[in-house]
Amino acid sequence: MKRTDLPRGVFPKGRWFYLVTAQGPKRIWTAMSLIRDGLPALYTALAAAKAAASGADLMPALIAQWEREVMPAHAEKTQRDERARGKVIADAFVEFEPGQVETPDCSEFLLRFAGKPRTFNAYRAQLREYMRFAEEKGRRPAGSNPLQAIRTKATPGRDRYITDSELRRIKVAAMHGRDEHDTRSGPMLCALIDMAYLTGQAIGDLLALEWSAFSDSGIAFARAKVEHSTQSKVLIEWTPKLRDVERRLRDLRKQRRAFGPSVFTRQDGQPLTYWGASSAWQRARKRAGITDCTFHDLKAKALTDKEAREGMQAASAMGQHSTEQQTAHYVKRRSGRKTGATR
Repeated sequence: MKRTDLPRGVFPKGRWFYLVTAQGPKRIWTAMSLIRDGLPALYTALAAAKAAASGADLMPALIAQWEREVMPAHAEKTQRDERARGKVIADAFVEFEPGQVETPDCSEFLLRFAGKPRTFNAYRAQLREYMRFAEEKGRRPAGSNPLQAIRTKATPGRDRYITDSELRRIKVAAMHGRDEHDTRSGPMLCALIDMAYLTGQAIGDLLALEWSAFSDSGIAFARAKVEHSTQSKVLIEWTPKLRDVERRLRDLRKQRRAFGPSVFTRQDGQPLTYWGASSAWQRARKRAGITDCTFHDLKAKALTDKEAREGMQAASAMGQHSTEQQTAHYVKRRSGRKTGATR
């Protein structure tokens, strides 16, 4: 854990987190919680210490309770982002009781993100969730969420289309490092890239893919993002190129002796994590000299190419979208539409 991850005035020492306060020239070290218990326990201890001094039940304690009770149901990547935002919110509202947080306080806090619409919306959503949780726990009057009056910011859609040439360059860079030697992660990353393009699935669903999803008919995907809502599923039928990716993945499975259920694995045979895949992708595209695309843009490329060949309905089915409007968000117009003259 980095020092920057800790609240102001807190320092690790031995097995404990300590709150360091000043009494004149003297520094008082007060034990808060065991380091092994993590940040939620630290925030709870900090809140208890402040409550003991002020008689208040403060925001950091509410955030710590939310992280214990609500956050575990979220995906690993989501939890990591929520912890980072939670620390910023806890530091900003450290002296507030949940019932004392008003709309102007939230608006002032969000001003720092005004120039970054997506970041602004993420912090607004998380602070709104904390206030909802406070209502649930009886720490605010029902229906008093102060974020209701603050609008989300419009976020400009991405218009990035990865060309076939760029994709080839990224895969070459994935296979060969700066010293021109083969990389150990290259074959698996290239298989992941090809699978993403050929199936049009998000990286989270690809990394969660298990061998049981493979059948004679194709590969079955269920979007984790909507498993509790639309429960969307799709079977991507076999093509020669998709069969080739399967063959490469099975060869890698034998080489790595990775006989677990996961399709995409690390060198040691353990499931490939989002952060491992993301860092390998970042290294490859930088070596290729392509710095303005994300792994998620592969889904946009897949759906764009699918729409061009087979139409919007086919692209929508591949993307597991409930409406074609959702698919249209991904489809990039590389050139103007073509049509005949009126007469």
